[in-house]
Amino acid sequence: MKNKTIPIIRLTSVIIFLIIATGFTQLSAAGEGEQQSFKSFVTYDLAGNTVNQEIFAANTVTLVNVWATFCPPCLQEMPGLGELSREFSDKGVGIVGIVTDVYPNQAGQLINVDKALQIVNQTQADYPHLLLSEDLMKTRLGNVQAVPETFFVDSNGNVIGKTHVGARSKTAWKLLVEQTLKAVQK
Repeated sequence: MKNKTIPIIRLTSVIIFLIIATGFTQLSAAGEGEQQSFKSFVTYDLAGNTVNQEIFAANTVTLVNVWATFCPPCLQEMPGLGELSREFSDKGVGIVGIVTDVYPNQAGQLINVDKALQIVNQTQADYPHLLLSEDLMKTRLGNVQAVPETFFVDSNGNVIGKTHVGARSKTAWKLLVEQTLKAVQK
């Protein structure tokens, strides 16, 4: 029980820190449209590479899956998302994971990065996985209240459609991906 409580406390602390760091006034002053888009941000992936909003430009639709290393439902759906990423790679659909509990400690070393990389490898979720950043907290991610939480982003960085809270099967995600892609292509 204690082992499960510590990561939850860490995640909560990180989210509170990021909200305070970005400033409540900045977050609340941003327009609803700004909070719902990913038009301008900089962050890093699990390998330490810089990533920005261009990650969405390569695809018509990108499924964004917000997850954490301590979340069993998140981990259960990752193999199916990995399979979908490979199946849809040539159809204008991308998948991006955003891991919420990998963050720098006071010495600048990333906490939980090895665990996250191990999970990605074990689940074959071989799509890009991004880290939270101050920029990302000013986007739709500032409103995330639970993991897993998943939504779609178009090639311009706009959030489209509904937000899906909770894990889904590969079959359920495939149907939602196909419906979203069809709606965007109309």
